[in-house]
Amino acid sequence: MKKSMAPNSSLYNESMRHWSSALMVLGIICCLLATVFVNPATTYADSIPGGNISDPVVRAVDIAKPSVVRIITTLPSHLIVHLPQGDATFPQQDSTSQVAVDGAYMLQVSGSGAFITSQGDILTADHVVNPPKDQEMTQFLDKVAAPDVAKYMNGKGGNQVTADQVEQQLDSGQLRSTPSFDQATSEVLLSTDYTGPLDAASFRDIPANIHKTVDKIKAQSAVDQKDIAIVHAPFTDTPSIQLGDSSTVQTQDVLTIIGFPGNGDVSNKPTDLLTSSVNKINVSSIKSTDTGAPLIQVGGNVEQGDSGGPALDSNGNVVGIVSFGIVSNPGAPAGTSFLQASNSARDLVKSVGLDTTPGTFQKLWSQSFTSYAATTAGHWSQAQKGFEQLSTNYPDFKAVTRYLDYAQTQAKNEPKTQPTPKATPTAKPSNVPSIPGLGQVPALALTIGSVAVVLLLAIVLFGAVARRNKKKPAGADKGQMAQQPPVPQGSPLPQNGQMRPATPMPSNSANAPMNHGMAAFGAPAQPTPPPAQVVQPSQPSQTLPRTMPPVSSPNMPMNGNSGTFTTLRVWPCGHMNRPNARFCSICGEAAPPPPPSRRVEQ
Repeated sequence: MKKSMAPNSSLYNESMRHWSSALMVLGIICCLLATVFVNPATTYADSIPGGNISDPVVRAVDIAKPSVVRIITTLPSHLIVHLPQGDATFPQQDSTSQVAVDGAYMLQVSGSGAFITSQGDILTADHVVNPPKDQEMTQFLDKVAAPDVAKYMNGKGGNQVTADQVEQQLDSGQLRSTPSFDQATSEVLLSTDYTGPLDAASFRDIPANIHKTVDKIKAQSAVDQKDIAIVHAPFTDTPSIQLGDSSTVQTQDVLTIIGFPGNGDVSNKPTDLLTSSVNKINVSSIKSTDTGAPLIQVGGNVEQGDSGGPALDSNGNVVGIVSFGIVSNPGAPAGTSFLQASNSARDLVKSVGLDTTPGTFQKLWSQSFTSYAATTAGHWSQAQKGFEQLSTNYPDFKAVTRYLDYAQTQAKNEPKTQPTPKATPTAKPSNVPSIPGLGQVPALALTIGSVAVVLLLAIVLFGAVARRNKKKPAGADKGQMAQQPPVPQGSPLPQNGQMRPATPMPSNSANAPMNHGMAAFGAPAQPTPPPAQVVQPSQPSQTLPRTMPPVSSPNMPMNGNSGTFTTLRVWPCGHMNRPNARFCSICGEAAPPPPPSRRVEQ
C-alpha cells in the first residue's frame, strides 16, 4: 500500500507546484496591469498644474477661478458718546486707532464676487457692498472706539476705566451712544488665479492695475429681499462665469464654492489674502423666504468672507450666491448655510440688459485650458499656442505662466499627428472616459483588454499543465508507469519492417489502422507488416494498467480514435488482438480459429 501511495504523492506535489507557479505568474501579471492602469493617472493628477484636470468638475473650477474676486468694502463710521459732561464724537484728532483715517473709523467688510460679463460687471451679495447698519455693525464700532473713549474719560478725571469696561458699557447701553455711518466704498481685487504670486509686501504696495474701485451699482436686491447685487468696476475684457439655471439643482447635489473666507487669512501677505479657497458643499434642501426669494440650503464649509462668492454646478456655471448662515452660538461657524438662487440674479441681469457673452479673454482661456486637459494627439502644442497668446495679449494674467511652462515641456515630446483608425474612419466620438497619459484609448476598452489578457494567460497555463499530464502514460496516477523507453520527437519511422517503440499517435488517415486509443499500451502505430518481416520487440510484452477495466470480455467496448467501438480478445500467445486479425501484432503468431459458439460484432 505504501509503494502505491508514494508515486501518487509525488505526482500530487508536482501538480501542486505547477499550479502554484501558474497562480504566482497570474498574480504578477495582475499587479503589473494594476500598475499600468492606475499609476499613470495618479501621477498625472498630482504633478500637473491645475490638479486632476481629467475630472471635468476640477477642470470647470480651474477655468472659473480667474473670474472670482475679493471685495473689500470700507464704511466710514463715527460714534457719538453721550457723557455727563456733554456729547463727544469719536474718533478725535488725537486718536491712536490704526483704522482712524481723516476723522472717521474705516470699518471694513470683506466678501467675494465673480465677473459675469467681460466688461467688469460683478455678481455678489448685496450685504457685501451695502453692509447693513445693524446691531452687529454697531458692536463692531463700539469695539474699535472703546480705547479712544476710555482715554477721553480718564483724561476728564474721576474713576479710571479700561477699554474693555467701556466696550461692555457701550454694548449694554449703560453708556449711551449713537453710531453714524457715511457712504460705503468697495474695492475689487483680482485673485492670484489671475495675477499669479505677488511681490507686494502689503496692501498699500499692490499694483493699481489689479484692483479697482466699484464705480456703479447697476442692480441690487436688499439683504432682506434676495440679497443680490450687480456692481461694476472699470476692468475691460475680463474673465467671466456663465449663470446657470438654479431650478435644476436637486437635493444631494454637490456644488463647489470659490471665495475668500476670513478664517483663511492666516497672514497679511497680499499673495495669501488674494488666494481663493475652493470648497465642496452638499445641497440639503430647496426652500424660500417669506418674501418668496428662492433659497438653496447647503451643508459644508461655508464661512464669513465667502459671502457673494459663486456656487458652481458640475459644468462650472453659477447656480447660487453665498448669502447667509444660521449659527447656534455667536462667533461660531455657520452650521446651516443658504445660497441665493442664480435665477434671481438672472432676473436682475435681464432687467439691466447685461450681455453675458464670454469676451475674447474668456474664450481663449477656456479653449486653451480645454486643449491643455485633452488627451488627443497634439493637444499640448495647441495649449502652448493658446497660453502664449494669452501671455502676450494679457500681461497682467501672470497666472498663465505655470500652465504655459508645463505645456511647453510636454509639447517637446508629443507626436504631432494622430493615426487615423482604418476600421472605423467615421466613428463617432465616444463618451467613455479616457485614462490621462494613455492617449485616446478608452478606459473601458483598456479594462476589457486587461481582463482578456489575464483569461488568455490562464487558459494557456491550464493547457500547458494538461498537455504535460497527457504525455505521461495513462494510469500513471495510480503508480503504474509505462515500461517502454521514451522516444525523442522526430524519431524516424521503422525501417525494414522493424517497429519503433510504442508512442501515442492518433491517426486520421483512412488507410491507417485503427489503434482505438491503445498505442500507449503496445498497439501498433503503423500498418501491420507481413509475418516474415515482423521482428520481436526488444521489450517484454506489456501488462495493462490496473486502473483499466479488463478487456477479456467480448462485450466490453473500447473507444477508439476513429470514434467507433470494437472488441479485443486474448490470443493463446497472451497478446490482445482484434477478432479479425490474421497475425498477432506483437509476436506474429498466426491467428487461432475463432470459437465456434461465439459471435463477434464488428
